[in-house]
Amino acid sequence: MSVSRSLFFLCLFGTASASADPLSCQLTDPANSYSIDVKVDHLPMQNFEPVAAQVTLRDKSSGEVLQRIDAVEATDLIPLDDSARTLRCDEQRLLVFGDFNFDGHQDLAIRNGNDGGYAAASFDVYLFDPSSPVLVLNKALSALTREPYLGLFEVDSTARRLVNHSKSGCCWRQTINWQVQDNSPVKVAEKVEVAQRPSEGSPLMPAGYTDVTRRELKDGKWLEQRRLQGPVGEAPVMLRGKLDGRIAFELWWQMLGGVYIGEVRYTKTGNGQPIRLVGEPYDDGAVLLHELDAQGRVTGDWYVAGEPDEHGFQGGTWHEGDKSLIFEARPTAFRVATQKFQAPADNQREGRYVMMASDGRSAWLTIKITPATEKGAGEQASIQMAVTQAGKPPRQETRQWPLQAGNLVIGQDQIAEPLYRLRLLDGAVQVDGAGDFWDFRGAYVKQP
Repeated sequence: MSVSRSLFFLCLFGTASASADPLSCQLTDPANSYSIDVKVDHLPMQNFEPVAAQVTLRDKSSGEVLQRIDAVEATDLIPLDDSARTLRCDEQRLLVFGDFNFDGHQDLAIRNGNDGGYAAASFDVYLFDPSSPVLVLNKALSALTREPYLGLFEVDSTARRLVNHSKSGCCWRQTINWQVQDNSPVKVAEKVEVAQRPSEGSPLMPAGYTDVTRRELKDGKWLEQRRLQGPVGEAPVMLRGKLDGRIAFELWWQMLGGVYIGEVRYTKTGNGQPIRLVGEPYDDGAVLLHELDAQGRVTGDWYVAGEPDEHGFQGGTWHEGDKSLIFEARPTAFRVATQKFQAPADNQREGRYVMMASDGRSAWLTIKITPATEKGAGEQASIQMAVTQAGKPPRQETRQWPLQAGNLVIGQDQIAEPLYRLRLLDGAVQVDGAGDFWDFRGAYVKQP
């Protein structure tokens, strides 16, 4: 849906008195129907004090007074430097004109306070009425600007709908679409987005995904669709520096669905080809990244401090066995292929992946994906895993699970009984195991 604000016209710039008491300014509307006078009796005595104003609508041609409306909140007309004794009418949001009921006539919303959700601006909505000489207050549409909704609704002139939003904390968002019938709003569609994180019912659900529920009214019945979307990728971090003051490198990483992916390239030594990195965050903001060769073997670990120092350098250490080197690097920018920042393409997810862990474990897994069906069943991932380790019998596991959000598999038989989690990355899979599946954990590299 393309939501346009083209009908949410702000009143055009007028002139303000320089020293008159009370303060006033003159505006005009987008339809050029009115001359508008806005008068403020006095400036606020302290911060956040509501400022009352009187809005007078005059006939544009004759100058006859058509209507006077009291506004209880005109603070945004007052400049920060109120000693100037002027009103800032060129940037005002006190009056907003638009066709709010889609009858082809201009309506008016006047700010009346901060009664929207999270103290957002609220409005009184006045509609054009051909049987009335004045604009008529509509309480039902005005209520759409009050708590829990976040300020004045948007106007989708193409779909002939009003759209407003609400939220709760960091992780819950709601968008509602309304049709206007007999000047009253009727809810016809709703979208609820819930940011995901580990919970008692789903301890293996990582951050970086959103549970999205869409509901739409069709033929008098509500139809509902629900799916997991993601992963959400943070902006990549790029560093250029030297190990031990002599080995030049370029390093980048990005959070993607709760796991770090990235690459390192030694620019003056070796073959200069990038080496895959997979890692995880530390509680203190630091980052641990594992270098992986083509067989899933860890060839080195990068520990990167959380923040650059006062000189702009970001430091840390690189380890391989008993060998340890320190480094300093600066945030920089260099070329990285765009697809490296994304979840793998659909046709790149299937295949065989291998891992050789530093503790002696050797493991492999295969993934086969069954497409979604027309009856609504989503993609299914057939997963076969095997692991061997000295002193333990070999272990093999074959299961089929729903493939969530295109790159996420959560193996969980019952509530609060997690088995394992797979996150498909670009050319790799990160496996997290619980209980008996602990030995399957690690980063696996896809084979040609």
